[in-house]
Amino acid sequence: MSFISAGGVSVAETSTQAGKSNKSKDHYLPSLDGWRAIAILMVVFSHALTTASAHDGGALNLVAFRVGTFGVMLFFAISGYLICTRLLIEEETAGSISLRLFYIRRIFRILPPAYVYLAIVAFTVSWSDIAPAAFFYSNYVEPRSWFTGHFWSLAIEEHFYLLWPPILVWVGRRRAIWAGVSLIALTVVLRQIAVHQLPPGADLPGYTHLRLDAFMFPCLLAILLRDARIANCFRMLMTPRIWCSAISVLAAGIIAGVLYPWWREPQRLLQSAILPVLIVATVLRPHDWMARQLNRPWMERIGRVSYSIYLWQQLVFAPMLHNWGVAYLRIPAQVVVVFALAAASYRWIEQPMIAWGKRMASSPANSPALR
Repeated sequence: MSFISAGGVSVAETSTQAGKSNKSKDHYLPSLDGWRAIAILMVVFSHALTTASAHDGGALNLVAFRVGTFGVMLFFAISGYLICTRLLIEEETAGSISLRLFYIRRIFRILPPAYVYLAIVAFTVSWSDIAPAAFFYSNYVEPRSWFTGHFWSLAIEEHFYLLWPPILVWVGRRRAIWAGVSLIALTVVLRQIAVHQLPPGADLPGYTHLRLDAFMFPCLLAILLRDARIANCFRMLMTPRIWCSAISVLAAGIIAGVLYPWWREPQRLLQSAILPVLIVATVLRPHDWMARQLNRPWMERIGRVSYSIYLWQQLVFAPMLHNWGVAYLRIPAQVVVVFALAAASYRWIEQPMIAWGKRMASSPANSPALR
């Protein structure tokens, strides 16, 4: 998801300099692709099981839904940290942040694959479903078509792109910290109001103003870690034992949210706060076991094409009306088709458009092209 865009921040830049020098040498970090691989595999698992067992419902569908939701939250955390860090690096290397260049890169990164997908499904989907997806407001309307239903998270991503970079430019990074804290507090208040207005047991809608904390926590962490002292303290603190403890707290919170409905929304806040910490710990400690697993070549490859996987899996995992045996037997073949479509999309759409966007955004005052 745009939140699946390739690239990150260099290990040397973030862990040893943490906001000082050597920021322009490399802006790519494989571990973020590894995290994207985990996130997209969760989404694929969720949609494969949900559509295969659509006629059964019950616990399996609930588990699949929660796994998919967690994958999307993971994407949000990755995106918030990555986008904010890139903007800060640009400010440090070029002296300022160019919103024009940022949006040129985003447009060529996000829109071409999404619009090709929509052009294909337009043969079976009405304009009332295409329009919200194409103009990124589908998270505020009730989806009627499965084939465009996943654009709700892309809409939230785009809203984040429209909101946070201007805030960072206009108020500066110091005041942006307070802006981020204020947005988190506002999100919590609005979410509580929404919860009280929902029927008992109903899930919270995917409105942007109810999900901003998922982006603001990683943005705040990105700003703080540009300070070398804070980054060094964070790196020393986040030992494997502490990292595993944070995972345990996160897992316990998720389980409690399933068992106790009143804890569902506080758990969402806890999840938004812990996920970026887990992600960034693997950035600052690249030699720890978990970071090494994330940096495996196959994880990096999946992460690089995760945006296309996210787009095209919705077409392949259409709800099935067959008996459960046939439905589940088809999943391996469908996964192969999804990855084949994603590879083609990445090769023939994403890469050329990303390169074109970089050429258009090139400027002597701009930092080296960000991968």
